[in-house]
Amino acid sequence: MINIMKLSKIASIFLVIAVAAACDKSGTTPEPTPDKDTVVTGIEPILPSHELRGAWVATVSGIDWPQAKYDETSQKALYVKYLDTFQSMNINAVFFQVRPNADAYYDSSYEPWSKYITGTAGKNPGYDVLKFLIDEAHKRNIQFHAWINPYRIASRSSATAAFPDLDSRIPVSMVKDYQKIRVYNPALPEVRQRLSDIVADLIERYDVDGIHMDDYFYPSLQSGESMGDDAEFAKYGASFASVKDFRRNNVFLMVQSIRNTIAAKRPGVIFTISPQGNYDNNYNTQYIDVPACCKDKLMDAVIPQLYWSTLGSTDYFTPRLTWWSSNIYSTPLMVGYAAYRFDGSTSNLNSGFTSSSELNTEMNLAAAKSNVVGAVFYNTSALIADKMGIVSVIRNHYKNPAIPPVFGKSSIVPSKPTDLKSNSFNLSWTAVVNAERYAIYRSNGDKKVASLAGFSTTPSYNVSSKGTYFVTALDAANAESPYSNLVICQ
Repeated sequence: MINIMKLSKIASIFLVIAVAAACDKSGTTPEPTPDKDTVVTGIEPILPSHELRGAWVATVSGIDWPQAKYDETSQKALYVKYLDTFQSMNINAVFFQVRPNADAYYDSSYEPWSKYITGTAGKNPGYDVLKFLIDEAHKRNIQFHAWINPYRIASRSSATAAFPDLDSRIPVSMVKDYQKIRVYNPALPEVRQRLSDIVADLIERYDVDGIHMDDYFYPSLQSGESMGDDAEFAKYGASFASVKDFRRNNVFLMVQSIRNTIAAKRPGVIFTISPQGNYDNNYNTQYIDVPACCKDKLMDAVIPQLYWSTLGSTDYFTPRLTWWSSNIYSTPLMVGYAAYRFDGSTSNLNSGFTSSSELNTEMNLAAAKSNVVGAVFYNTSALIADKMGIVSVIRNHYKNPAIPPVFGKSSIVPSKPTDLKSNSFNLSWTAVVNAERYAIYRSNGDKKVASLAGFSTTPSYNVSSKGTYFVTALDAANAESPYSNLVICQ
């Protein structure tokens, strides 16, 4: 008679061997088939609006970077600290000053290495600074906008002080000196061409997401000082009723030339300008007619520096926000906020920067304008110091990550991801051919705005919590596809 107990043991042994053999073939235990019950129907989520959230990193005089740290290790560590802080605040763009004074944060044939990197103008720092800056930003899904100062070459403390020696690569014929500043002469066609050539070189060699200009156009002169451009006006300005119109046209032509250069060389690069918040200063001192530039679509977004509070002796912030919102045609608007003024100093307290609630008020006012698509904070050092708790205000406004706007840079929307599946906390889907990356969302219910959970460059993602999720595809310009099917992760 057969021993039933022995048969049972033998069967168990064979079962173990069979399972082991199956594992040996694949190297892993086969994944279970996703449960059909994880697929969700009847919910139509709303995608959140795209929004740019930026921070200016000023390098002139080493203000934010590298802060007189002249060795590679310290410089890299400081920049990584900044990016990690930005990422924790859901800031998605860095505006880094790569050309503060007719110099460069990369090896340029037009201008010398910046003295602010090594302490000595023209000295090679021994590593590709700009590539490092860009790569580290992109690792964190942060856009990199190369901030350039168009005309400024050097500054000095007084008319009797000496300017630094002019680099041999900069033609003397293009230079104009004033009491406290040396500039490329804005009236010269060859200066416009040179600036365009510098931008072309920069965007063709480096994977920057944007080119950004600040508010240094025609120089702000000292009392009683003359622009000294009668000869240029006589030579080039015959068609203009006044020298002021001539100057405004010179800046317009420079901006137009930069725009055309970007369109010809790398049309996906975003071009932005941050003029002074006071329009009269722009028009009559810097000689940039921003509305005229916007009317001709010469920039992708304008970022006025609205560095006033609503609580000063005069509320300049609110009416100037309204002015900018109303006078830039179809150009998207972003607000430049004075983070540096929240430092607790007497002068800033008297100007109305009395607490972090002022920043909250300003951001709420901006959010109510339909053409506002983002913000940039000046400066990074102020965000790191966080002297009056403004970072908590920013975090409250930026609770979830955001995708930067397209800025009209793409006309081909990617196909939507299909066959989204969940296996516990892992999502997977069918890859989209023209997708640069994917956005993963957590649904907050039917007809409610979903929360952006994160990004992936591959068709899979591990979520961190239970919930209902879906996915979209993004191209290089952040054009976003329709959303996939919804699934539950549990």
